[in-house]
Amino acid sequence: MSSIKIVRKYLHMIILSLFIILLLSITAYSGNFPPISVVESSSMEHSQYFQCGTIQTGSMVIVKKVSTMSSVITYVQGRTSDMKTYGDYGDVLLYKNYEGTVIIHRAMFFLSWNSGIPDIHGYTNQSWITVSGNYVIIENIGVSHRNLYVSLSHFSGISGFVTMGDHNLIASTIPVSVHLRNGTITAYLAADQNILFQNNGSPYSPVNFTNVVGIARGDLPLVGLYRLYLLGAFGMWNNYSQVPIYSNYYLSALTAFIILVPVSYKLFGKKKKVKNSKS
Repeated sequence: MSSIKIVRKYLHMIILSLFIILLLSITAYSGNFPPISVVESSSMEHSQYFQCGTIQTGSMVIVKKVSTMSSVITYVQGRTSDMKTYGDYGDVLLYKNYEGTVIIHRAMFFLSWNSGIPDIHGYTNQSWITVSGNYVIIENIGVSHRNLYVSLSHFSGISGFVTMGDHNLIASTIPVSVHLRNGTITAYLAADQNILFQNNGSPYSPVNFTNVVGIARGDLPLVGLYRLYLLGAFGMWNNYSQVPIYSNYYLSALTAFIILVPVSYKLFGKKKKVKNSKS
């Protein structure tokens, strides 16, 4: 039996073996199980249209475990060193909120306190950041070029990561006017710790490292929509309006490709058998 015939005979087993090897490799790299997370909302999107390179509804990302706080590069640190992921500076963090739901948002900065004074890790008097006892302002962020206002008043003394969905700043309708040394600027409330609340009405606190699941690495767009639409069929997901425009067209093309490849292979194999039998 030729090598080609052997490959054809055991093709399904070969594909299954490669899939298992790939899954084990991803799990080993991730350090988490499951090693992959599907994004269920638009809070990290940079556009209403499908866009590769950013995290969108239906994106599938690898969740890489981090062993120390310093393993996470925040926006402030990333902007200083020019380190970007998913279209902006710093790492995208996955963390568990008070209900155990995993949220995937960018780590903007790590906050600690020194005798009641906020300490922003990585802050070295950069021109684009202002730190006071009650707030932090980061200027000219992302595709919106908006300024972010983070109020610190309700979590004084609490340390942790301050996080934000990229899209939440783009879409924020909560402006704050602040007088700085160069005049008055308008900044917006968009950090999780200023706009998200627990069931008891208390706002989110900075993310403690013990609640960090990992950081996002890699991106397989669209594929997660299969899972989301399946959940939607059972009433377990309903964010259809947050799926980027044109995503469903690309998903249809991907689905057709997945179906047509094995079908074409089988048809080609049958034609070849008929041809050989005639000869």
